[in-house]
Amino acid sequence: MSRLKLPPYQRKKNSTGAFRKSAPPTLSAPFSEMTSVPGNLPKLPAGCVPLETQVAGHTFQAGEIGILREADGTILKPAAKPLCGAREIKFYDTLLDATEPSLVALRELVPEYRGTQKLFLGERYVDFMKLVDATEGMLEPCIMDVKIGERTWDPLATEEKRAAEEQKYLACKKALGLCIPGFQVYHLASGRLKRYSKDYGKKLNEKSVRDALRIFLNADSGLCRALLMQLLSGLWAIQKWARTQKALRLYSSSVLLVYDAARLRSTIQARRRISAPNGNPPTPPTAECNGSPFNWTAAPADPVQSYQKIQRSHSAQNNYDQDLKEIRDQYAFMLHRLTGERKEWATVKMIDFAHAFPADEDAVDANYLFGIENLVKMFEEFLKECD
Repeated sequence: MSRLKLPPYQRKKNSTGAFRKSAPPTLSAPFSEMTSVPGNLPKLPAGCVPLETQVAGHTFQAGEIGILREADGTILKPAAKPLCGAREIKFYDTLLDATEPSLVALRELVPEYRGTQKLFLGERYVDFMKLVDATEGMLEPCIMDVKIGERTWDPLATEEKRAAEEQKYLACKKALGLCIPGFQVYHLASGRLKRYSKDYGKKLNEKSVRDALRIFLNADSGLCRALLMQLLSGLWAIQKWARTQKALRLYSSSVLLVYDAARLRSTIQARRRISAPNGNPPTPPTAECNGSPFNWTAAPADPVQSYQKIQRSHSAQNNYDQDLKEIRDQYAFMLHRLTGERKEWATVKMIDFAHAFPADEDAVDANYLFGIENLVKMFEEFLKECD
């Protein structure tokens, strides 16, 4: 089977590039065939391979240590930098035994943590955090790393570090309090895997970042309600947490948006098969994608009716905002109705806590909240288009 070629913006020009020049995997290749290994990669422990789906952060190149994947699907994130690594391990260890309400709630928003593991890598032992892979079981995982916060340097950063961080992703961070270091997407129209590096993300601004999100969502032929609702359910949960928590200050932390393009494709195809020839909406609850009005049959108190009302009345902004407010806290039930009995195929997780610090004042983390509010707002705007 022929291998796919990376477009110019994905190719590594030198050792500082975000992605390797080697071609990405074929779509049907098993994992062992999908992994291409750089020539300078140190000998890895048995059963471990570089995480092929890593879209941001340090990778196995230029002497750096990247994320590993074990045969059981667990990922191993290195604590290679002593201070930052120890801080992130302490963060996860603290969450395990936390009783403070905001930390208990946070535990449900991060990847499942399974302790640490020390591995001999190269010429030294390295501590790794064992985390459950959010893409486990996905055939065509689409992944986007969105870094949250206008300020990404922590209180211990040097003046040089602060100055450098201030210049990164400047347009997006100033306007929206977020930036996109990288993402990958299986493009439904072409069947190709496309990767977008930090060089692409650095060129984004307040307007073009929405275009990047559309690329990630495979919105060429319209947005899919089921996909948006699954992602929004995770984003709303994080937003709700950020609006009240006063225990932490998060710097350079990200949210990981993940979905399975194979399930998106099957959802769209199923919708087309069951659509009536005369264009009438299908029997509920299978109307999921853009351009297909809902026809739910539910009790008056069913939040899905509120969702249907959004589609009818969102031309009036105040009606849309009020209806959306009514369903936010009931998204779990609505999500079940939208996805049916099968397992959800999109999720959002908070990641990267090497720069998490205890709060030094009794207030919410305004820096983090600014970014997550704007990310939620953009996805809610996409939802408004699904009519």
